[in-house]
Amino acid sequence: LRPQSNAASQKPAVQQVSSRRSQPSSATSSPSSLPSENVLSGDKTPASKLANDPKDDFANNIQPFLTQHCLKCHTGDDNDSGLDFAQFKTQNDVSQDLETWSSILDVLEQGSMPPESENQPDAKEVDFVQNWILETIKQNTEDANPPSVIRRLNRVEYENTVRDLFRIDRDIFNNGARIVQTEDYFKPASNKGPRYVLAITYFVNSHRRHSDLPDLSPLPVDPPVEHGFANDYTTLSMSPVLMENYFDIASALVRNPEFEELSGLWQSMFVGHSDVTAKLISQANSNLASFLPRAFRRPIADSELQRYLNLFEQKLNDDASQYTSAMQTTVSAILTSPNFLYRREFREPAELAEDARLEHQFAMASRLSYFLWASMPDDQLFQAAKEGRLATEDSLAAEVKRMMNSKKIKSLSTDFGMQWLKLQKAASASPDKDKYPDYYRKDVPPPAISMMVEQMLLFETIMVENRSIVEFITADFAYLNRALMDWYYLDPKKVLGYTPKREDYEDYYRIKWPTPHRGGVIASGAMLVSTSTTKRSSPVLRGAWILDVIFNQPPPAPPADVAALVPNAENVAVHFNVREELERHREDPACASCHDRMDPLGFAFEKYNAVGQWQKIYENGDAIDTRGNLKEDIFDGSSQFKAVMSRHKEDFVKAFVEHTMKYALGRQLHYSDELEIRRVTEAVLNEGSRFDSVIKNVVLSKMFRLETNPSENQTD
Repeated sequence: LRPQSNAASQKPAVQQVSSRRSQPSSATSSPSSLPSENVLSGDKTPASKLANDPKDDFANNIQPFLTQHCLKCHTGDDNDSGLDFAQFKTQNDVSQDLETWSSILDVLEQGSMPPESENQPDAKEVDFVQNWILETIKQNTEDANPPSVIRRLNRVEYENTVRDLFRIDRDIFNNGARIVQTEDYFKPASNKGPRYVLAITYFVNSHRRHSDLPDLSPLPVDPPVEHGFANDYTTLSMSPVLMENYFDIASALVRNPEFEELSGLWQSMFVGHSDVTAKLISQANSNLASFLPRAFRRPIADSELQRYLNLFEQKLNDDASQYTSAMQTTVSAILTSPNFLYRREFREPAELAEDARLEHQFAMASRLSYFLWASMPDDQLFQAAKEGRLATEDSLAAEVKRMMNSKKIKSLSTDFGMQWLKLQKAASASPDKDKYPDYYRKDVPPPAISMMVEQMLLFETIMVENRSIVEFITADFAYLNRALMDWYYLDPKKVLGYTPKREDYEDYYRIKWPTPHRGGVIASGAMLVSTSTTKRSSPVLRGAWILDVIFNQPPPAPPADVAALVPNAENVAVHFNVREELERHREDPACASCHDRMDPLGFAFEKYNAVGQWQKIYENGDAIDTRGNLKEDIFDGSSQFKAVMSRHKEDFVKAFVEHTMKYALGRQLHYSDELEIRRVTEAVLNEGSRFDSVIKNVVLSKMFRLETNPSENQTD
């Protein structure tokens, strides 16, 4: 339990072991449901009846457990772990620091503590302690509801909202992060992925304009979020410079020469239909009364309408020919209002006063639309909010089903999916040019671009066909272009029946993998390339990726004074053995705590080189050892690792629920979320772990439906 700094936390000791919540942990997995038995000294107790009064259990059972198994290493302020169990003398001490105890629960469930070198507790004892912690958290957080925090629209949300607000049927901003520029193939209502996809990528778009408006500046890039998503409120602030950027963008947008042709609102909104000033003001009043509620995603007050109407009248200046210019100025002001730029969250708990329920409904409509579409609500969702139909589970479930049949659900793959899988890191990979010259062929994009498209199409197919999310691990199909078939050493005639042209690198075909070691996200080319050094594969980086992406247990950053695992360049091919070097690396206790968890997972993929190609032996002729373990299961290579993962599917399902919840709420998870996360995970597992089950149960969760805007004295 090693300390990790976190400026946002007031309890540093907590962050060292918390992972699914506010900071990374260093564990491989965690059960997705409460243990079925709680046993100490042979007594079996259902989890729901563990302790009506946990105080007795703390004194009689928990303290003895800590004394026997924990205090040796975790005592005093200066112990290596940074966590002092001796400070917990009473049940009240525990209740005052539930975040730490929630993290202790993680570590116990992962089986990473006590260390293997120490005396191990009986499994029944561990079960009892785990359930005691859960019961204690439950009794102290049943009414807890971590507040949401106001956040600005991020880059993608702004772009999509502008597109839908002005009823434009294509993308309008130049966005290099949007890999696939076309969506003609994407038909979610069909519930069937295509056999063939023509995926126009940004590689082509960089040479010829495909979707953006001319002379329109790109949107400001949002800062990255560690172990989170680009909609996390902690990074979506607004500086004066950023505000100026948005003002310039809004003004340039409504005055862009092609905007008139693209916007379905142009004729009604920006063109005056009279030469009489009074009639133009009346037209503007009608237009703004319709436009403002959509722009602000809620009903508006008369005073708000009047404020913008006054601006319009001022700019009109009694000159009927200035109608278009006056409306452009007015709309620009609307687009730079905090009511547009910021997402409006709930202001009150679920049991609202009668006059606040409508506001709550519109806030729910926005939360739902920005989760599923990364955009504003459509007319049907606005109408559902107006009629109060978003207050019941049945209505919410019906809206989710409808929205997932919309083409706008593609944002779940292009935004959530891409960030979850960390696909952008593949684009920045730069393998050594001398060692891997074929990676840099002039006639085609780098393989990493095709690998990113491959993974996005896999995500979309699992979503559209409503497959089990476990197929993210075990999928036996993929979308490959000819270049990737060659890169993966596949014979196109065997997997496709014919040989397409290699230069048609934007043609992707659905194939079935002929070998079990490929398939899914964990053996994908994008993962393998992005988790390598420039010259070799890296079991450390690959293991860390598995912990982070698959188990939602990202390891902490290495200490600054730890030497990098890099051999002398001239000896790399002859003397370097990565497994032996890592074994020596783990002799340092400061390194072993994390590497013991990362390295065994990463070694499963050692037969893939730094550019994702299969290799049977190392360059120096040494055999490649791909053995590792996950909990008690031993595996040898990626295909066996996937089989082990499928046996531990509860761990992955829970992690995927956690990732989805973080994206849906735009924040990191909190210890008080644990019980609801487990409830959602259990529901998903009971429903076959289907993709739509994850989305539906996240939306119906207490966290999604009841999370409220904080009062002045609340902190996240």
